[in-house]
Amino acid sequence: MAGNSDRRSLLRPEESDLSEASTAIASPPPEPAPTFNRRAYHRMASGDSIDNSLGYQLPPLSSSPPFGEKGVEGLGLSSLPTKTSSSVSIPRKPLASCIAPSPPTPSTHFFMTPTETHSPSSASSSKTPLSPPWQRFEPQYSRRQGLRPVTEADEESLDKRRQDELLDTPEFGEDQPFTSVPMNDGYDNGARLLDGCPSSANILSKRSSRFPMSIIMLSIYSTIFSGIWLVLALVQPRFGRRIRSSGGSLNISTASTIFAFFAKTIELSFVTIFVTFVGQVLSRRSLMKNERGITIAEMNMRSWVIQPGSMITQWPNLRHAGISKIGSFALTAAFVAMFYTTASDALVVPHLKFGKLQPQSMYGPVKMEYANSIQIAATCQTPISTKMDPVDSGSTCLQVSYAGQSYHNAIVFLETWAKISRDIGTSFVLEERPAPQAMLYDNTTVTGSWTYTNTSNVTAAYAKYGRVINNITMSMPHAGIVQAAKHPKNAILQPDDLDGIGQYRLEAAVFSPSVNVLCANAKADELAPLVYATWPNSNISGRLLTPTDDITAPHNWDNEVQVVPGSPFFNSTVLDDIFEWGEKYSRKPPAFPLYPAQYNSVTNATMPWGADAYLLIKAPNETTTNYTICQLRSLIDPDCSTIYNVTGSSSAHLHSKCVNPEINKMAYARSVTNSTVTRAGNWKDVASEWMNSLSLGTGIKNANSSNTRLLSYLVLAEPKENLASSIALNPLMPSIAEQLAILSGNTLLMSTTDSTFRHYWPYANKALPDGILMEFNATIISQQYASGFTTGWQASFYLILFLVFATNVFCLVYFLVYSGFVTDFTEQQNLFALAINSPPARSLAGSCGAGPEREQMKINWRVVEDNNSGHFYMQDAGREIEAEAFDLRQRKRQILKSPSSYTILSNKRGSWL
Repeated sequence: MAGNSDRRSLLRPEESDLSEASTAIASPPPEPAPTFNRRAYHRMASGDSIDNSLGYQLPPLSSSPPFGEKGVEGLGLSSLPTKTSSSVSIPRKPLASCIAPSPPTPSTHFFMTPTETHSPSSASSSKTPLSPPWQRFEPQYSRRQGLRPVTEADEESLDKRRQDELLDTPEFGEDQPFTSVPMNDGYDNGARLLDGCPSSANILSKRSSRFPMSIIMLSIYSTIFSGIWLVLALVQPRFGRRIRSSGGSLNISTASTIFAFFAKTIELSFVTIFVTFVGQVLSRRSLMKNERGITIAEMNMRSWVIQPGSMITQWPNLRHAGISKIGSFALTAAFVAMFYTTASDALVVPHLKFGKLQPQSMYGPVKMEYANSIQIAATCQTPISTKMDPVDSGSTCLQVSYAGQSYHNAIVFLETWAKISRDIGTSFVLEERPAPQAMLYDNTTVTGSWTYTNTSNVTAAYAKYGRVINNITMSMPHAGIVQAAKHPKNAILQPDDLDGIGQYRLEAAVFSPSVNVLCANAKADELAPLVYATWPNSNISGRLLTPTDDITAPHNWDNEVQVVPGSPFFNSTVLDDIFEWGEKYSRKPPAFPLYPAQYNSVTNATMPWGADAYLLIKAPNETTTNYTICQLRSLIDPDCSTIYNVTGSSSAHLHSKCVNPEINKMAYARSVTNSTVTRAGNWKDVASEWMNSLSLGTGIKNANSSNTRLLSYLVLAEPKENLASSIALNPLMPSIAEQLAILSGNTLLMSTTDSTFRHYWPYANKALPDGILMEFNATIISQQYASGFTTGWQASFYLILFLVFATNVFCLVYFLVYSGFVTDFTEQQNLFALAINSPPARSLAGSCGAGPEREQMKINWRVVEDNNSGHFYMQDAGREIEAEAFDLRQRKRQILKSPSSYTILSNKRGSWL
């Protein structure tokens, strides 16, 4: 056992340029060795301490000496010629490994295959075992208390000592060929590389090979689709009826999924292309002799794109490599790759959004002229058929409809005024007072407009005529626009087509139906020419004592009304110029059966003459002792347009826009230049049914209708001391003219449903049961599923889409310009193979356990090919490699497939990246 201890002290490290090999020097054995053979050992080309001694069988042994010239024992190494090296050796750790079952060739790399399943330190070996690789740096396993570099003299001493007493002779089938390899860089003190890793393939792949072609095809895909995505974001196409909840080519859920899928494929392909691009740039630079090489920090740039979080967790890499050109490029690519799908969702994926305001020719169904009472009654929905009530079935239904809608509108209007009266009141100016309101189809809020407000000044009228005049004109929107907006020919997406959340705004150049309510206070004697009971031939005139008497007019009183012989008009009155009656205006005045009592009213709407409806009402005596006569007539106003706003499936708003046609570009008068304000003669028949439905004529029997009583309180009273300045609209309540306009507003809406959009009726028949489509001008802005941003800040994502497209184009051009692809040394498997077959470097001292840090991240490295062996390895680009080599006898050199690839790549000009 003492001999074994002595033999252990003779182990020496041998210097090598690629790896450390353990060389044992034995002394003469003090006792015979056992008869069985131990494993042969061979110097290895690696600094790692790996014992691959298990699971291998010894190959057949040859009886011939392995080296021919001289019998060799022990390690089987021939004597090395004595030579002087100028290199300074550095300490290397010894390594023992089993030799291969066949002689090493240039293709067997550095690692040799063990021949037995026994470890050199096992109990079955009678020779002195080599120390385990993990223990060789411990002082107790070396008398030198550490390892020193192996010198040339140490190597020569191997032939002078009895190596067979330490290790058995390796049995090779043939001699081992060796060749010379260059020395490592000078700062490694002359450690030398074994020539065991010539490259088995060319580092430059042709462009037509599988991998380059797949990268180029992927780059083409990414470039084309990222360009399409950028164009979609810029053009912002509207998909119209192609994407909708029902009936379209796609529903929004499917469309969003498809867009998200393509956006993800663009992102993934972009990342793949850019990582490949970075790998090509860095690998080409690492091969160029006139470039600085690449740093460890730059090798990690690919992880910035693949794993963006590494920019935070590995901040030193970012700090060292981010300031370079390629580093800035990689940072930008990592940023845009992180946010590409977000940018796609914001700018490309279809969203509900408004487009631009666009002019459009629209069409709407038309069946009748404006205010055709017969056609309106025919469309009223009632279970009372004409068979049950041949005469009044339609009119009865119509009156119920009028009454219901009028009451609803009046209640809404009065509620508004109730709030005002509880507060500080409102303005005296009509256009600043509450606007008229109505309801259509139970889901459409209608808002009218007060028009011709220059004639509504009560103070000015009193100063001119010396009496209280309440003149109001109200315009309502054209109700036919609602049906036109939903007509398929106009192709407007309704909220139901957009999952009930769509919106659109339509402004139509059509006339607005209007009603003018003109009320004037007059004394009883001033109204005598208009009251049948005061006429000489009246059968009730003699009984008329006071207006409050309970007098019932004859049922057929209107048949006894006669005009003056020789004149088509009635007697003149003091009110002719106010109401435009008489021969001067070619209009007949109305006639009433009698004076109504307080809180009552009588009407004149059934008379065959005249185009207007009239109401005679008596206010409470506390308000005024005079009577009030009101004229209601409908007008066709061409200075207005109709606006229809739809928001969701349950909310719509229809309102009129009546301003100066020079300001309102969509006014009907701008489309039809010869249009003027005209009276609608048919509306008198509609007003007659409406008045009956509200019991406004029941004053003939003093029925004390609630509607009439309410209206009587709204009559404007005469000013005190006849001062015009003291008379005005009441800021705390509406006037009687305003309330009558509100009550009659629904008749205007019903009169325009299915009616013409023009101010005239161009057909001979008053009604067209089958209907036609009539054209009108309009502008529309609507929500559709479209690409593009929905809020202003999302426009910043255009930069993301542009950078991805520009980077794809740049990478594609780079791939097409450069001939072929070099091996990407930044990929893990390639970098591992290159690093493990490269010599250790002192510049990375201390990095084997915890990795490189600080200044080590900035060290430049090159990939170098050995000119003799074709072996590729990494070296510090800041050092020059000495050309000195040592000989290992008879090792054959493997010929590379393309010996000129490295020369071509390494001699290229420097890259700007």
